[in-house]
Amino acid sequence: MTYSDAYNGLEPQELWRHFDALNHIPRPSGAEAAARAYVQQVAQEFGATSNEDERGNMVVRVPATMGRENAPTVAIQAHLDMVCEKRPDVVHDFATDPIRPQREGDRILASGTTLGADNGIGAAAALALLTQPGLEHGPLELLFTVDEETGLHGAMALDPSLVTSRMLINLDSEDPDELTIGCAGGAGTVLHLPVTFEPTPPGWVGREVVVSGLRGGHSGVQIHEHLANAIKLLMGALLYIQDSGDDFGLAAIHGGSAHNAIPRDAWARLAVGRESLAMLERIIPEVARAMRNQWGDDEPDLALTVREMTTPNEVITRRDFNRLLNLLDDLPHGVINMSQVFPGKVETSTNLAVVETREGQIEIATSSRSFLAEELQKVQNRIASNGRNAGAEVEVRDGYPGWEPVANSRLLQVTDEVYRQIFRKAPQVQVVHAGLECGVIVSKIPGMEAISFGPTIRGAHTPEEHVYISTVASIWRLLVALLATLSAR
Repeated sequence: MTYSDAYNGLEPQELWRHFDALNHIPRPSGAEAAARAYVQQVAQEFGATSNEDERGNMVVRVPATMGRENAPTVAIQAHLDMVCEKRPDVVHDFATDPIRPQREGDRILASGTTLGADNGIGAAAALALLTQPGLEHGPLELLFTVDEETGLHGAMALDPSLVTSRMLINLDSEDPDELTIGCAGGAGTVLHLPVTFEPTPPGWVGREVVVSGLRGGHSGVQIHEHLANAIKLLMGALLYIQDSGDDFGLAAIHGGSAHNAIPRDAWARLAVGRESLAMLERIIPEVARAMRNQWGDDEPDLALTVREMTTPNEVITRRDFNRLLNLLDDLPHGVINMSQVFPGKVETSTNLAVVETREGQIEIATSSRSFLAEELQKVQNRIASNGRNAGAEVEVRDGYPGWEPVANSRLLQVTDEVYRQIFRKAPQVQVVHAGLECGVIVSKIPGMEAISFGPTIRGAHTPEEHVYISTVASIWRLLVALLATLSAR
């Protein structure tokens, strides 16, 4: 089948056409030039003008339909980049290969990779507003941002003069029953732990301990779910090995792939003495059984395995190995506090995201979020203190602001009315424990009102990402009707 067959017959046809086109274009964070070129091409074909800022954020200006020229301008916003994750057994180069979609009932998913529905569906919907005939709307500014998935960097660098509108509709939410009016702020803390290597003792052999098969998930919206962290599981296995023998050493460790994804896989490369080899091969199945008992049905494919590898020439000294394990054990992961204002919502969390072996050091990246700036600072301070106590250099990376809810904005009131008219029920007005560009954009443009909505997307930031077809059609109906209503008032 061709890649486009998965979208045959789907409505709205223009939206799915643009989504298909975007998923033929590699668009990892920081490499969105080809996707921008596609947007610009579509704009030119349909007589719209476009402008870019120095970072690569783009605005396409769509004229109002006849008779609605005096309506207020509305900005429709989505980001062009996508998280690039794949299953270990899948051969896929995100720098060159198109996404290969599949259709299963009411779902569209990819073939062992992220789908890019986050936020390709939003970008496609924005483009469809330009190319779908017969719509009624006032002047539109289609705002396409870049480099969102690595920390909202495109929005942080947005030139606010690109946007004249004071109403923003963000299309990066993932539940059609919700209207989002606020989000958590976030920031990263990276620890650089110096380590010393020494020659591997004669006669030792190489083994690799691997944690795999975890579900992973979005480190914001799924952080409260019972999802295992591969780095934490690997650390537990290494602590168990450490307690069982002395003649082994760590040569390298790796886990996780992105700050905003709960790690699904991790591995440690070891050199093992003959006396501990039998012990290692005996206890790994025991530890694996204990892990499966702990995580039960929530991680059905969890696996802890040991396999042969070439004996490494060097291993980390035992002292530095112990410092690393203790640090990984001390670092927090998961929910820190639940919100007292929004019942059932996470207030503060942190994700132990990535661990990598680099020349002379182990680098550990964490990503923290909170609705409250002071609580975000507290968890970062805790991580920094853990790092300094272990002898690590601490790097605090620039964060992004939260989006403070405004419950009485005109944009929200009109959206609520339109939602009720279409779906015959009230929407859930919510905040989300994830980073949305609304907070950044609102902070740059005084007087800007904002709202966010989107279709049902599940498994975002993982190879299990999928979007429900019927909800895409529902959100399109809401968007089209909302723009028509705003332009008629």
